[in-house]
Amino acid sequence: MNGLLAICKKQDAPTESLSKLLNKGLSTLSHRGDKTGVSLILNKDFQTLGTTDSLARIAAGSCSSGNDGHNVASHEGNTLLFEGRLLNKEELCKQLSTGGENDLTDSEIVFRLFENNGTNCLKSLKGFWSLIYFDSKNKIIYCARDHIGNRPMYFCNSDSQFAAASESRTLYSTCEDSRSINKNTVIDYLLWGNIGRADQYFFNDIHSVEPSHFVKYETVTDKLTIEKYYTLPYNRSNVAFSYVSEQQYINKLRDLLSDSVRSNLDLFDGPVAVGVSGGMDSSALICTAKKTNPDKTLVAYTTTDKYDGGEAYWAEKVVRHTGVEWVKVVCTSDHIVEKLDTVNRVQNIPVYNASSIAQYCIMEEAKSRGQGVFLDGQGGDEMLGGYQTFYSLLLRSLRRNREWKNLRSELSQIENSGMTKKDIFTRILKEWAKAHYYTPQVLARKKRKYQFESLMPQARDNYFNEPSPIPEMNKEVLNDALYESYTIFLGNILRWGEHSAASHGIECVIPLSDYIELSEFAFSVPSSFKIHDGWNKYLLRKAMVGTVPDEICWRKQKMGFYIPEQKWLNEIGTTMFDTIKKLDDPEDCINKKYILENFRSLFSTKNPLYQQFIFRCYSYLLWRNGLPD
Repeated sequence: MNGLLAICKKQDAPTESLSKLLNKGLSTLSHRGDKTGVSLILNKDFQTLGTTDSLARIAAGSCSSGNDGHNVASHEGNTLLFEGRLLNKEELCKQLSTGGENDLTDSEIVFRLFENNGTNCLKSLKGFWSLIYFDSKNKIIYCARDHIGNRPMYFCNSDSQFAAASESRTLYSTCEDSRSINKNTVIDYLLWGNIGRADQYFFNDIHSVEPSHFVKYETVTDKLTIEKYYTLPYNRSNVAFSYVSEQQYINKLRDLLSDSVRSNLDLFDGPVAVGVSGGMDSSALICTAKKTNPDKTLVAYTTTDKYDGGEAYWAEKVVRHTGVEWVKVVCTSDHIVEKLDTVNRVQNIPVYNASSIAQYCIMEEAKSRGQGVFLDGQGGDEMLGGYQTFYSLLLRSLRRNREWKNLRSELSQIENSGMTKKDIFTRILKEWAKAHYYTPQVLARKKRKYQFESLMPQARDNYFNEPSPIPEMNKEVLNDALYESYTIFLGNILRWGEHSAASHGIECVIPLSDYIELSEFAFSVPSSFKIHDGWNKYLLRKAMVGTVPDEICWRKQKMGFYIPEQKWLNEIGTTMFDTIKKLDDPEDCINKKYILENFRSLFSTKNPLYQQFIFRCYSYLLWRNGLPD
């Protein structure tokens, strides 16, 4: 694992001052690698400077972990900083066809491809990666990120400098004129809990390089452009479900999932940690890993609690089935108070619920046991239809297409989804009202009255007067919604696991979102095969029969990364109240007077949405006051 950083001043600066700024930035990435991979100080012509009394324009550097390969390649003034791993190294070596490529590192392969084909090579780089490339001939800096966004990359472009880095806090620490807070994002976060729907969220001038995109900064003309190098194709047809096609899809999905797991595990020596919740995605990964790589040492990690054990009951079934070592990580409300400030700093943004604390505790435990690689199941819900919110769209599309038989069949078996008919009709009615009747402001006043009143009027009104930064996608079939989730939102969600693992020097590997052949196949499958007979992730369940225990394959209950959040929030209510009371709110977004006056009457188990809102206020204020000056 590596951390990357590039800073380009728009005016010449003393070499010594730019070198200090580079070291300051790299210090914020030191958890990604404890040794310096490279440090470059360049003039405006991209020439390396060696004296301290000269003027510089560009500083670049990386840090790398001791067990990682070289992450830098250069030739004739061009330089590549690379982070991540290639899953198709052999295929790319054949493209180079100059002899001796098998001995090349990933960074050397990508460097040669970039020199030969420029940004056209990016779509061929399969795996999980980010990069910064310096084109000395054309005086251009490129920053890019992998197809789905498994590895992070951020950039800022201010009056004084352009910069790019693996984490946003690095840019915050090195770009003093890019620190202004986006108040609309703060309100969106506090009111709705939105956190995975937009770019970099909290800063006006620091942005994420989107998945499948690259940023091009021309240093001579100060021109910045953002381009997309790859578009994931997907099937929007209304092809009806058929059992003939079903078996073909099942076989192909099983084979590609096995290929993805094997390809990822083959990259690493030694034991691999696997998060096991007892859900379908994590169970499919660990069972497939054990089946395809029987000699690989796997260690399962599950969070548990003092109330109901969380997901341990279901996780144990998977552990017994695979025979792997099992580590149960006990989490309590005390961990929120002890670790929230740290986790906020690790994530670079405020945590929006307590599950991120549990995730951090798992990574902490894995690190203490010497595991350097963590297998994560994120991406399956977005790719194969795992969320309950997808059902209403499926039913609407069946009705629109007059598929009355299939519609009746789905409704008759809706209990397989974990919902009742009443639940699904209530959900459909709410979605209709939200789309056709309620404006966001009316919805907030009606459904989140107390949260609405707990925000400062001016900041709140400004938020509602601005259009949403997220373009509304026309969703007519299930695959429309899945495509939006997988290509737009997933990259923002993946950062939670990646940043948490990276903070402990652990490589986070995500086979359900880093193997492009699997992604392309899944989105070639018509919507009718994603949810069927009431079962979400129908194809994955069928593909895993005989590999995953039947109790897990056909489990109706979906809990996600479960924690007893409401009980935890009750236990730390007083702590949250006292913290909100004493901490400053520089952006003046939170109506602290209203909260403090009404806390005792509103903060109760009868009002769980308000309890979650108070947690977000608590988390935000800790994060905001923890930002360096």
